[in-house]
Amino acid sequence: MRRLLSLLIPCALAAQNTPPTGAFIVRLGTDTTAIERFTRSGHTYQVEQALRSPRTSFRHTHLELTPAGEIATVFLMFHSIDNPGGPLLGSTQLSYGSGDSATVEMKRGDSTTTRRVPARAGGIPLLAQSFLAYELAAMRMRATKADSMTVSLVNPTGDPMTVVVTRIGTDSMTFRLPFLTYRAHVDAAGRIRRLYQPRGTSVERVLDVDVNQVAKTWAALDASGKAMGPLSPRDSVSARLGDATISVRYARPKKRGRTIFGDIVPWDSVWRTGANDATVLTTTRDLEIGGTRVPAGSYTLFTIPSRTGGTLIINRETTRDGEPLAGTDYDARHDLARIPMRSTTLATPVEALTIEVTPGGTQTGEIRIAWDTRQMTVPVRVRP
Repeated sequence: MRRLLSLLIPCALAAQNTPPTGAFIVRLGTDTTAIERFTRSGHTYQVEQALRSPRTSFRHTHLELTPAGEIATVFLMFHSIDNPGGPLLGSTQLSYGSGDSATVEMKRGDSTTTRRVPARAGGIPLLAQSFLAYELAAMRMRATKADSMTVSLVNPTGDPMTVVVTRIGTDSMTFRLPFLTYRAHVDAAGRIRRLYQPRGTSVERVLDVDVNQVAKTWAALDASGKAMGPLSPRDSVSARLGDATISVRYARPKKRGRTIFGDIVPWDSVWRTGANDATVLTTTRDLEIGGTRVPAGSYTLFTIPSRTGGTLIINRETTRDGEPLAGTDYDARHDLARIPMRSTTLATPVEALTIEVTPGGTQTGEIRIAWDTRQMTVPVRVRP
């Protein structure tokens, strides 16, 4: 980490005479997850990115915008970290024409696929783990002197995401996405100085950064067995209580130096109890969880942590429109039960969210949910 910081800060200070348009450092808690550098010439942007998770990758994107700041062409290129100027590992190109459709061309190895997608009027190009799109949206709103506007951010495969941009002060804006809201401090032109959101992602602007060198440093860590891996890796646990098999499938976010309960996880609000897809409990036999009957089957689990305890929510909805239920798609109309949980304080913080089903007696046990310095438990019994 010290070596990484040495690559960032000196570069930022040394570039004062000939600064690029901008560069961003993206962090989740105390961990740097991405680096982004972009230069502008007229209506053309060159964007370089080093992404840390799950393994290091290096990307270069050529953006051509119309004079109105809308998409003309997005050309995303995947490069070898050791040979960034060499042959491409793959590419995706989104091209807007004059009609109501656009073309997406994807190349992977010797394979090329082409398809047509709807062209989004006013679309702004959005890259994975890039925050340039938010700056372009903020600059558009500054130029129009509006207090609020809805924009369509479009990724290189043509898929759109609607974002509502709102001015909340002379130097601040919010970007409301479907499932979260970013807040940004901006300058008079709308250029982002700092951006953050409640779950711990923060974006800091610097004058410059050597993206390829950072990528090489991260790749060396990968090679030594220190790859970051998925930000919230999937996991599952299973236990036998008598003749019942109880399993839990979930994703495990990490603490990463953050305060979890009362901050990342608000008090007295429904928490998805994991990340990504909703956490799913499956039992092969009827159970009693905290004294409440739970028939054999699969359920999603949510919780409501409080300062003095917690509530376990057992919900019948596990899929929606044929897809696994997202952790943010909780619908109380499908609740089977809400069950009180006991909460204790742990002496040693738990870095990654951990869910366990622990046998106690022949037919009994408990469900434990532990993260940071908090553990919530509820008893489980197999019904005769």
